[in-house]
Amino acid sequence: MNQTTALSPEQNQPFQRMMANAQGINAGAVAIESERAIAEARGQMQLAKMFPRDLNAAYAELMDACKLPALAEVAFYNVPQGGSKVSGPSIRLAEEVARVYGNFEFGHRELSRVEATPDAFGRSEIEVYAWDKEKNNRSIRQITVLHVLDTKDGPRRLRDQKDIDNKIANVASKQARGRILALMPKWFVEAAVQQCKRTLAGNNELPLSERIRRMTQAFAPYGVTAEHLEHHLGHPLDQTLSDELVDLTGIFNALKEGAKPSEYFQIAESADTTGAELTQQARQAAQLTDQTQQQQQQTLKAEPQQRARRAATVKKAETEAQPEQQQQQQELTPPADENQHAAAEPAQEQGEQQQPQAAQTDVF
Repeated sequence: MNQTTALSPEQNQPFQRMMANAQGINAGAVAIESERAIAEARGQMQLAKMFPRDLNAAYAELMDACKLPALAEVAFYNVPQGGSKVSGPSIRLAEEVARVYGNFEFGHRELSRVEATPDAFGRSEIEVYAWDKEKNNRSIRQITVLHVLDTKDGPRRLRDQKDIDNKIANVASKQARGRILALMPKWFVEAAVQQCKRTLAGNNELPLSERIRRMTQAFAPYGVTAEHLEHHLGHPLDQTLSDELVDLTGIFNALKEGAKPSEYFQIAESADTTGAELTQQARQAAQLTDQTQQQQQQTLKAEPQQRARRAATVKKAETEAQPEQQQQQQELTPPADENQHAAAEPAQEQGEQQQPQAAQTDVF
């Protein structure tokens, strides 16, 4: 006779039993957090069903956005890979597509982190995801991000929390592009790409020659000259077509993201200037400017004090010189009594001379 033994709830749920036995983990807190996440996801899906997207309105809004030069200029990327160049819609265009599509969520979360040791770099395990809430489609990828920055002098360890977060966000944004485009309708993305190309090619008030000149000036801070651009295109800049300008725009966006000019042009690696290095140079220049301004402000604040000290010194010197000046004046000026006596004598003589005249007048 077969006997059946009733299993306890913990035996029926081996995952919870494993989590409860793990050291340093509160099984109750894990269960509460799981229930909260499930309830939140269910609520978001219900809202997406209550307010479904309108593809016609989303398409019209996307076309209006792609007509703006501000979006079209950053809508493409161009990176070298395996001896050739790979181009396509950039993360900025993917973000705009996801925004107008509606009921869509994307991002990344850090799953774990290992601090650096003397023998190894630090690293973080992150999960990049995109989620179509209305159709409940998800695209997820987990990657490892090393806490290191590639420079001309070799890899540099990242120790500051801000630098590590920036590195993780930079890597995650590039991976999010693929996750977003994987869930988007292909015709929707292609329409945005073509509209951005038309914006760059023709829907611009500036002539093509002026836009090429501006593009040449934009490449100059990275050490890329007109000769480098002509060698890359295979013809003089005056013969550049609108499609080639789109390709140069993608390369310029890649340089801003930190790519090396030597990956696209025949430039010595020692002359490479990446976007990160330009940013660092700009920060250093700004710091020098701030220090100069602070010194000027301190000088301006000190000038009134210096003037006051100089005025006090002059006043003190004048005060000390006053007794000597008074003594000199007293020596040069005769006594007042002598002056009065000298002035009184002529007056007396005049009075004596006038008295007989007055008597004669009285007689007549």
